[in-house]
Amino acid sequence: MFWRIMYEIFVIMLVITYAILLSADFSNHPLLTDELMHVVDNALIALLVVEYVIRLWLAPDKRKFVISNWFDLVAMIPLDSYFYIARIMRVVRLIRIVRASPFLWGIVRSGNMRRVFGVVTIIMLWSSTAIYLLEYGVNDNIKSFQDALWWSIVTTTTVGYGDISPVTSGGRIMAAILMLTGIGMLGALTANFATHWTETHDAKAPKAQDRLTGEMKQQTIRHIQQIEDLNEQEYETLKESLDLLYRRTRKQDEI
Repeated sequence: MFWRIMYEIFVIMLVITYAILLSADFSNHPLLTDELMHVVDNALIALLVVEYVIRLWLAPDKRKFVISNWFDLVAMIPLDSYFYIARIMRVVRLIRIVRASPFLWGIVRSGNMRRVFGVVTIIMLWSSTAIYLLEYGVNDNIKSFQDALWWSIVTTTTVGYGDISPVTSGGRIMAAILMLTGIGMLGALTANFATHWTETHDAKAPKAQDRLTGEMKQQTIRHIQQIEDLNEQEYETLKESLDLLYRRTRKQDEI
């Protein structure tokens, strides 16, 4: 469990780092250069190759594994020497490393998480558009939609850096709305994240419990079929097993 959680954290950090690099401006930055991005791409490809080879080696049906994981092979193609194709391949690799995390990929596929993200995204875009229309040309700190989006995120999270603040009445009304709703939105988002994390990493526990219950059922059935040959002590054990099995199955049904 420990190494599984550490793996999840590593993949999440890798996804965030790579996503930031994909959105960074390399034209006028002293450290973020195209050469650095090529090194990062090559290192990521090597990591994906090693991970793919290990999974292929452990797969019982290797032919089926290769066919069902064709997307992984596409993500490992080194086509970064071509500028436009490089951008596409980097997005493909980002999706690939997201799929490497059961937690992140589960978020993408979860209906509840998509609804929560959808609500938060709509509110963020609505408030950013409103503050941009209300403050642009009036507020010197809002010069682009990106500035408006940054203000909405900071206000919603109640961080309040103070680098951007509304100066119009409409902008202040929007700020008040985000302040009142921000805590609720973050609470819902955090609660769904926590629930999804628990469900993802506790998924093996119910399976193990179901397997143990199944073994108890089979053993109890064998004893019932041989009930005429049981002595008194074995019969008492059978009754205790039936009682325990009944309680376990009822508890699983309630869950």
